[in-house]
Amino acid sequence: MLARLFVIFGGLLVLVLCAALVVPYFVDWTGYRADFEREASAVLGRKVTVRGDATARLLPFPSVTFSNVAVAGGPNGQPAMTVETFSMDAELAPFLRGEVLIFDMRLVRPKAIIDIAADGTVDWTIRPSSPFDPGQISIEKLTVTEGQIALSHAAGGRSHLISEINSTISAKSLAGPWRLDGSLLLDGLRTTIAASTSKAEPDGQMRLRLKADPDDYPLVVETDGNVGLVEGAAVYSGQFKISGADRTAAQPRGTSGEALKVSAGKPDPGFRLNGKFSLDHQKLGVDEFRFETGPLDNPYTADGKAAVDLGLKPHFLIEANGAQVQFDEAVGAPAGAGLTLSERVAALEQALLDLPKPTIPGTVEVKLPAVVAGDTTVRDVHLSAEPAEGGWAVKSLAATLPGRAKLEANGMVSVEDHFGFTGSLLLAVAQPSGFAAWLSKDVDEAIRRLPAAGFKAKVDLSEKHQAFSDLE
Repeated sequence: MLARLFVIFGGLLVLVLCAALVVPYFVDWTGYRADFEREASAVLGRKVTVRGDATARLLPFPSVTFSNVAVAGGPNGQPAMTVETFSMDAELAPFLRGEVLIFDMRLVRPKAIIDIAADGTVDWTIRPSSPFDPGQISIEKLTVTEGQIALSHAAGGRSHLISEINSTISAKSLAGPWRLDGSLLLDGLRTTIAASTSKAEPDGQMRLRLKADPDDYPLVVETDGNVGLVEGAAVYSGQFKISGADRTAAQPRGTSGEALKVSAGKPDPGFRLNGKFSLDHQKLGVDEFRFETGPLDNPYTADGKAAVDLGLKPHFLIEANGAQVQFDEAVGAPAGAGLTLSERVAALEQALLDLPKPTIPGTVEVKLPAVVAGDTTVRDVHLSAEPAEGGWAVKSLAATLPGRAKLEANGMVSVEDHFGFTGSLLLAVAQPSGFAAWLSKDVDEAIRRLPAAGFKAKVDLSEKHQAFSDLE
């Protein structure tokens, strides 16, 4: 889509300019500005104005340059698009055969305003008409320098800015396939991007492969699917894959329905997330996904589904169901060795710090039959949490700990300034001696004689401070 957004204007200008390339190079093209503006306006369906200079030559190869070009149709009388400098160089021999090979095209500081209406209609979805066959026009290299797109999304009531677009684009024909490589800032997030398309089908559908590598996150996002217009609204659906960066520390591993193990040997690759998606102006839907982590030949897997509402009140929902998870050496301890409470807390803290932080409200629902860490087995883990400032708001957490201890909690988990939990905590222990042995190697005889124990309290827990109030 990005390639089409920027090349649509440049490509349409090519159609108009090619008709004039037969004019001798010594002719003052500034005098033809009115003719160019009229023809370009007819092709684009918008008034085109050349406010700067126009130069051209035919030998040694056809070359044209226009400066300060504006396309009308933006909000409040603003131009819908401006280009500081548009220039191109073409091969002469193919031109004499009725073909156009653009071996170098340059767009310097193009700026476009694109509005997506409440019904999803994109205001730049005009089908151009031209006496030239798009299949006879190819672009060997198109360079975009410091481009910018201001995107207005009416359904969500938000605006997004794609800036500092620096890319190289090529196309076997104006109908595709296209290829793009470059970088940009998406609302301030710098991202390396690569895209390629198939040739456009008669119905306007086009296959689009997209790869994005954001600088601030250790992951790569890849998509492959069909993009097109349905009643003027853009839709994109297909397969996606998100790959995390390789870890230098030990990571989980396992198979669905089997224990997940972690070793301190060769680092395992980062997490992998893949599935099917569909995207329009209202919603990003993930009907199914599979999460994997650990070694490629024996990963831990979790299946689920997700949805992101892009409306006026954006929110997301992620539901995942996993297999048993085992951390034999999660914090570097020898396999089978007992872990101290501080080591278990450190492992939990690291796992929470590694979670990506969503920027919109939403809910994460996770169900795991068991989590094994060294000598610890936590069963029937159910978690419902929402992103919050500074961490995660836990709506509910339920699990069965060693000693047949039932744990229930809700509150705030902090992961920024310090790791801690503030909220309500309930612990009901059916076998106090077993629970105490899990926490500490030494178990007092009085604890061994207890038939049951438990408490409920408001707690404030951190590394340096543990407070219990309203204790029962």
